[in-house]
Amino acid sequence: MFTFVRVVSLLLLVMCVSTTQAVSFDCQKAKTFIEKAICQNPDLSELDDELGSLYQLALTDNKNPAVFKKQQLGWLAQRDSCQTVDCVKKSYKQRIATLNKYNNNPKNFKSDKGGE
Repeated sequence: MFTFVRVVSLLLLVMCVSTTQAVSFDCQKAKTFIEKAICQNPDLSELDDELGSLYQLALTDNKNPAVFKKQQLGWLAQRDSCQTVDCVKKSYKQRIATLNKYNNNPKNFKSDKGGE
C-alpha cells in the first residue's frame, strides 16, 4: 500500500512539473541554444507561452496575415542570434510589447462586417 501511494505521488509530481513548462515546441527535441534555454529556464518558458498566445491572437482575423507572419519570422531570426539568456529574455519582452500594442489596436483587424 505504501509503495502504491509513493508511485501515485511521484506520477502526480511529474505531471505537475511537466505542465509548468509548456513551450511552443517539444523540449525532448531541443537542439539549439535558444530551444535548450527556453526548456531549462522557467522565465523563458513563460515568456514563450505568453508570446505564443499573443501571436495567435494577432493572427486571428488579421488584415495582413502574410505580412504579419513575415515579421514574426524576422523576429525569430533576430531572437535566434542571441548568445545569452538575458538577450533572449530582452528579445521576448520587446516582441511581447509589440504584439500587445498590435493586439490593442482595432485598426489591425478586419471589421465584423466583412473587413477590407
